[in-house]
Amino acid sequence: MTKKDRKILGAQCFGPGDVSKQLAIWATAIKGNLTVDDMVNADLPYAPPFSLAIDHSIATAHIMENKLRGIFNGISSVELKEKVDRGDDVFILDARGADEYEQMRLGIGETLIPIGKLRERLHELPQDRNKEIVTLCKISLRGYEAAVLLKHHGYKNVKILEGGIAAWPFEREK
Repeated sequence: MTKKDRKILGAQCFGPGDVSKQLAIWATAIKGNLTVDDMVNADLPYAPPFSLAIDHSIATAHIMENKLRGIFNGISSVELKEKVDRGDDVFILDARGADEYEQMRLGIGETLIPIGKLRERLHELPQDRNKEIVTLCKISLRGYEAAVLLKHHGYKNVKILEGGIAAWPFEREK
């Protein structure tokens, strides 16, 4: 996507199962010279056996729109790994539940504070509201919720790990 005209230039899909429908939607958007705004307002068919009520492509377009508006500030797994490897001072907040954390974690120094406990445990976060904080969960839905909550409480440098642990291509603790 280009920031200037918001046109969609390409797409990549990954995940369990067949992603050909999602790729077909994005290929159509590219061929039709659609913008992010066009995709946000697309009216795709819904049938429970074949598609979700909120299509992944539409949800992705909303994320892209939120990035353009500065509402969603993401960080890729490659960028986060580079920061950790350099020893950058970044606070990594895992917003999953303790059971999920015990099953699998990145093992890069993250701190577990489940999203449901975050408000009451804000005192465990850095007191410097400008310190870089990266939030995450399995796919970063709760990471997004945590980032919104932190911004509401005055944290200014909050990023969300794009794709969460599910998109982490590096070795993880098990």
